[in-house]
Amino acid sequence: MTAFFRKLANLFSQSRKESELEEELQFHLDEETVENRDGGLSADEARLKARRDFGNDALVKEDARAAWTWPFIEQFLQDIRYAWRTMAANKTFSTLVVLSLALGIGANTAIFSFMDSILLRSLPVSDPASLAEVGWRTHSPQFHGTNRHDSSYINDNGEFINGVFAYPAFEIIRNSSSVFSSVFGFQGSGQLTVAYGGHGALAGGEYVSGEYFRALGVAPAAGRMLFPDDDRDGASPVAVAGFNWARNHFGDPAGLVGQSILIDNKPFTLVGIAPPQFFGVDPQVIPDVYLPMHSNLLLESDNFHPVAGWYADPNNDWINIMARLRPGVRASQAQAAIAPRFAEWQRTKENAGPPDDLPSLLVMDSGGGLDGLKRLYSKPLYILLSLVGLILAIACANIANLLLARAAARKREIAVRLSIGAGRLRVIRQLLTESLLLAGFGGALGVAFAVWGIRFLTMLLANGQEDFTLHAELNWHVLSVVALLSLLSGVVFGLAPAMRLARVDVFPALKKTRTGEVRGRAFGRLGLSRALIVLQITLTLVILIAAGLFLRTLSSLEAIQLGFNRDNVLTFSVNARQAGHNDPEIIDFYDNLRAQLAAIPGVQSAGLSWRSLIGDGTGSIPVQISGGPEPKDCCRILPAGTDFFSTMQIPILLGRAIEDTDRQGRPLVALVNEKFVKDNLAGQNPIGRHISMRFGPDHRDMEIVGVCGDTLYGSVKRAVPPTVFPAYAQGVWGPVQQMVYELRTAGNPLAYADTVRETVRRADNRIPIGRLTTQSARIDQTIGQEVTFSRLCTLFGLLALTIAAVGLYGSMSYNVARRTNEIGIRMALGAQRQRVVWMIVREVLLLAAIGLAISIPASLAGSRIVRSFLFGIQPNDPLALAGAVVTLVAAVLLAGYLPARNAARIDPMTALRHE
Repeated sequence: MTAFFRKLANLFSQSRKESELEEELQFHLDEETVENRDGGLSADEARLKARRDFGNDALVKEDARAAWTWPFIEQFLQDIRYAWRTMAANKTFSTLVVLSLALGIGANTAIFSFMDSILLRSLPVSDPASLAEVGWRTHSPQFHGTNRHDSSYINDNGEFINGVFAYPAFEIIRNSSSVFSSVFGFQGSGQLTVAYGGHGALAGGEYVSGEYFRALGVAPAAGRMLFPDDDRDGASPVAVAGFNWARNHFGDPAGLVGQSILIDNKPFTLVGIAPPQFFGVDPQVIPDVYLPMHSNLLLESDNFHPVAGWYADPNNDWINIMARLRPGVRASQAQAAIAPRFAEWQRTKENAGPPDDLPSLLVMDSGGGLDGLKRLYSKPLYILLSLVGLILAIACANIANLLLARAAARKREIAVRLSIGAGRLRVIRQLLTESLLLAGFGGALGVAFAVWGIRFLTMLLANGQEDFTLHAELNWHVLSVVALLSLLSGVVFGLAPAMRLARVDVFPALKKTRTGEVRGRAFGRLGLSRALIVLQITLTLVILIAAGLFLRTLSSLEAIQLGFNRDNVLTFSVNARQAGHNDPEIIDFYDNLRAQLAAIPGVQSAGLSWRSLIGDGTGSIPVQISGGPEPKDCCRILPAGTDFFSTMQIPILLGRAIEDTDRQGRPLVALVNEKFVKDNLAGQNPIGRHISMRFGPDHRDMEIVGVCGDTLYGSVKRAVPPTVFPAYAQGVWGPVQQMVYELRTAGNPLAYADTVRETVRRADNRIPIGRLTTQSARIDQTIGQEVTFSRLCTLFGLLALTIAAVGLYGSMSYNVARRTNEIGIRMALGAQRQRVVWMIVREVLLLAAIGLAISIPASLAGSRIVRSFLFGIQPNDPLALAGAVVTLVAAVLLAGYLPARNAARIDPMTALRHE
């Protein structure tokens, strides 16, 4: 160990040790010289004999260095110093290489950081590896739950997977103590209004069973967490707040513990604060307030299924279930143990359905929590990672090509090294060190680009969403990937040039010109350099075609006819019922607030509706024409108020719009759209006809008083649905709760945001405003994935095109320089300038043709992967394909024409004398 530290210390004191060695060797030579002079030799003879007897002093130095340090490390440091000097001597080349790598590595790092946050990160709880999610599967997608956690999907086998259960099923699973050490349930509550100290705030709530926090092993930041005794009917209402939410809205979180708060105007005691790093078990939905499961009896109000009945109803799926496996028990073993009992319970239920299609139990490892976020973003991120991987491959091919061009100029240098005794492996190591040093600087700069890229991607993916939950960061996983990418990139682009230079034939190379190439050598065959150019062209076209497809998708989405005017409309939601307003006064409150908002200077009109036309989902139910057959399909339902249609500029084609007199106690009325009339009353006058909606055993009969133009409702990607617009004030869709206001303004809608907040505050300061934004922003958020893909693919396409064009320009410029003598001879013999230009451009076109021949079929095959992200076009869209080809060919021609034009301007006499 002492020798190790001594060698390590010597490694960092090379200059001192070299000086001491030099002094010691000189001392021995001087002593030998003195002895020889004492023997009768002259001074010159004595010095010569001393050197001859001493031997090769360079060999002695090498042996001494080997004794005081490690030769390999010393040689490696020498290689780094030489590589640094080489980089400093070629600043332009080195800068281009480092920037190209930094862009490729930075883009890969930014994308991977998001994948790391989704696919690799575990829940911040105790022993996340032992957590399991419980779900079920069936071949019939009509089974569905009512939970606000979106846990249902169709898997690759066509099976319908869901994660919500009826409460009796939860009790069966909770009693399975042989495989689970604890079982807990949870259900999203939606937006709650939390008031404290006269100030109201919106909070996303989570109902959790009493074992929730104990099973997860989460300790409070202040106070206590919820206990099993809190989760029972009749228990005192208590709550636990999320740390960040409590701090942002009410100041010091610890000071809130023990305070009384109002949740939806019901008194609760805040007993604890969750730790800052805890975000629940669903990364897609971060709760702000945690409530005992049975507190939904106090807060929830379902019109047709009273909450009290949820706990006994075996057919009402509403609760998510997770569990902690016992030590040594795997998820598959737990599933095998519980599945028979669950299947037996399913068979005994009323209206169980066909025996062959009953749901079967699933138990899945869930150390990362629910996988909704993973399903939503994993495929898009894999596609983006593939694209940025292609960009890095293009950059590596480009750099390898430039290094091959430099290699020709360095043949004489390498030949000299080999001729004086350097081994070929030693030369390869030196050249690879240069490549790895370039890659290291590229990786370091790539980290800086990745930080910016993460912020940029977060902004694009969030697309204005305030509750966006996908966040990435640079951690040791990501930084290790940066190091690996840098290492692999350095080896990939440095190995081929290093191997070629190490195989140089020494004597011919020493006899050749300074370029290291035989003059006049033609380059018609497809060598490694041209193969790399073809590779760049191929990969670039793949990215350009992807960019073209998403640009065409975005164009198709923007060309959709909405049926209303989206411009200059400000929208926001309020829920007066959660602040204590009840029937029938709540209707007057909403109408008075609408009148106050309409009176704001610059507001042209104000309307309100149950939901926004686009961006908030839809409500649907079968609607029957009076005297007609039973409806087969559901209609969309959107309760609306006075001036809704004029504010959204939806034309009234027949009859009238909703009026102030359409209130409770008056005959129920509704408007329908053209699509409804075509589907149900084709050729008949709809005005005065009656329609009915069934709510459980009840029927709501309404008179059609108007027909409006068709509008999209719910999504811009679906066709116009048949839609019914009841008068919201008549309570046809149940007790009036949250409403969305629409304000058409004379200018920028967001300029009225502060005035709107103040107006609502004056009306009732207990009511918080939800999602204050423009109608255009709401629509754009629904196509956020397509917008993000379009922007990123366009950016990646331009980046790939630039890297490939610069690489092609550099390679062709170098080839032209090598052929200066040949071009001079051709022109001296009478070749026209246009012929010289065509000779070089022809080669560029040939390389482009080969690249296109390879990439077009590959792109058409690969574009099917992104089919699900396209709208209004097919993966083989001819415009996207033609646009990508034309763009690439134009860039390639430009990159090849500039060197060709310079070649055509060469003076023949100067070229003939070119060395």
